Amino acid sequence: MGFAKQWKGVNGYMIRDPGTFFTKYDESRGIGFPIAFMLVSFVAVMVPLAVLSAALNVTTPGDAAIGLVAFLALGVVFWVLGLVEALLAHGIVYLFGARGLAKTLEAYAFPTVVRYGLWWIPIVQLVGLYGFYLQIKGMAEFHGISTGKAAIAGILASILYFLPVIVVLAAVIAAFVLDLGSTAEPAPAVLLVEHVA
Repeated sequence: MGFAKQWKGVNGYMIRDPGTFFTKYDESRGIGFPIAFMLVSFVAVMVPLAVLSAALNVTTPGDAAIGLVAFLALGVVFWVLGLVEALLAHGIVYLFGARGLAKTLEAYAFPTVVRYGLWWIPIVQLVGLYGFYLQIKGMAEFHGISTGKAAIAGILASILYFLPVIVVLAAVIAAFVLDLGSTAEPAPAVLLVEHVA
């Protein structure tokens, strides 16, 4: 079975019957498959926005191309961040006795479309919480650990993953706010020229 067919089949199960999928899934493919699966999923999640951006800028082909590429590149950025979150979760479930990085990557990769598929629609973002739950359920089933331990790993990984992002955003916002309140003083060279003149 080809990769595209497997990707479509797994996503169909994640939408229709994830419980059956998690209990019956027993394949061992290595880490390459879930990494590729997650990449394709994040790019697929960004395709609707990329196409919409291109369609809204159809009169200016340069802007349409930039929007298309920017959203697809954002999908790759989300993929890298998703891998970081999965690696953090694996480090935590490893402490609980779970082994097999590929299993954790699969647990995070398979529900990607469910978790991030509609992230740009504010009310529908609650579906993302269901996708997060599916990732926790997948870790529990694939590693044979309790759902509580998998939840601890998932929640701690999210906190550890988002904490640096929040700190960087707070620093950028603080720099903006502090800069807005200050008045620009002339450079020393300008003062010298004014004094001489």
